[in-house]
Amino acid sequence: MSTKTRKILIISIISVLVTMGFLGYFFSEIRAQGQLLEEQINILTDNNSKQATNARVKREVLETSSEREQLASSFFKDEGDSIVFLTEIEELAKNSGLKLRTETLDKVPASDTVLESIKVVFVYDGPKSLVFNFSELMESLPYHSRVESLNLRQIVDNNWEGRLTVFVTIKSS
Repeated sequence: MSTKTRKILIISIISVLVTMGFLGYFFSEIRAQGQLLEEQINILTDNNSKQATNARVKREVLETSSEREQLASSFFKDEGDSIVFLTEIEELAKNSGLKLRTETLDKVPASDTVLESIKVVFVYDGPKSLVFNFSELMESLPYHSRVESLNLRQIVDNNWEGRLTVFVTIKSS
C-alpha cells in the first residue's frame, strides 16, 4: 500500500469516526428532546385536565346555588327560628282539624355525633285519618330534622292521639 492510499484510508477512517460521533451526539440530543417534549405534553395534559375540572366545578357551583340556598334554609339559623316553626306547625294542625299542644321545647347542645338542635315534642289528637295524615306530614318536614319517636294510640272510638318527638338541626355558623 502506498502512502497516499494509507493517508486516504486514515482520513476516511477519521471521517467515518467523526461522522459517527456527530450522529451519536445528534441521536442522543434528539432522544433527550423527545423525552423533554413528552414531559411537557404530560404537563400540558395535566394542566388542561385541571382547567377542565376547575371550569366544571365553577359551573356546578353556579348551577347548584339555588339548591344550596334551599338546603341552608332547611336548618334553623338560631333558636329564634323555632318560634316560626312552632307557629307553622300549630297552623298546620289547626288547618288539619287537630288539637295540638307543644309538650317540650328544649335546646340540645352539639356532641361528637349530633349537631346542635332543638328538641320538640308535639301531642295532637283528632280523628284517626287526620292524626295519621298529620303524622306523615311531620315525618317529612321541610327542615333538616330527625324523628326520634312517634307513638299513635286510640283514645276514644275514632279519636286518636299522636306523640311525636323531633329534633330540628341548628345551623352552625
